[in-house]
Amino acid sequence: MKLPTEKQCLDYFTRYNVPKNIFAHCLKVREVSVFLAARLMQSGIKIDQNFVSCLSLSHDLFKAVSLKTLEPNKFHKYRFSAEEIATRKSLREKYPGKHEGEIAYEVFREEYPEFALSLKNVSDPHHENPSWEEMIVHYSDWRVFQEKVVPLSQRLAYLQQQYPRSDDAWNRYEKKIRQIETKIFSNLSLDPERLDENVDKEMNQKIDKMEMKI
Repeated sequence: MKLPTEKQCLDYFTRYNVPKNIFAHCLKVREVSVFLAARLMQSGIKIDQNFVSCLSLSHDLFKAVSLKTLEPNKFHKYRFSAEEIATRKSLREKYPGKHEGEIAYEVFREEYPEFALSLKNVSDPHHENPSWEEMIVHYSDWRVFQEKVVPLSQRLAYLQQQYPRSDDAWNRYEKKIRQIETKIFSNLSLDPERLDENVDKEMNQKIDKMEMKI
């Protein structure tokens, strides 16, 4: 599979003036995704870890386009720059009516077709039969609020307040993400409620190793 390099992925955030808070969220989702991918690989599941890293880092690249408003609210205090607002407007005009995953697909489909399709899939709650890589990134995104790993119940409560629905969509989405959680953690000797502790522990160990080398 042809994928953009890590440097290219990072450069996209500059090219498309991605808001800094969204960039920070993507970095945390990648951290969780890579952690889960590595553990699942240790359990014998075949996963492309480089694909997971690239997909998770880029999953919300065009998220700003889907936001109804850029005004700060009780959940998000970030104030968008003039450049970020202008780029959002330009993308909305170029891709009218499309959400972030659909825009990502249009942007990358010619050069990176498989990557583009997966970016579209991970942002689509109706997507069926996801690959392991897509499943890991989708689940990790659900577990990360801003830059922090939180319980699914807390993330769901936020989503219901921020994006209210009059139908039973959130009940269906919760059922689906719970099924994904069960599938992932049935292959791991980890408690999903302690995911934040495990991710932080591994990150601290990596930092300690780097400091020892220095």
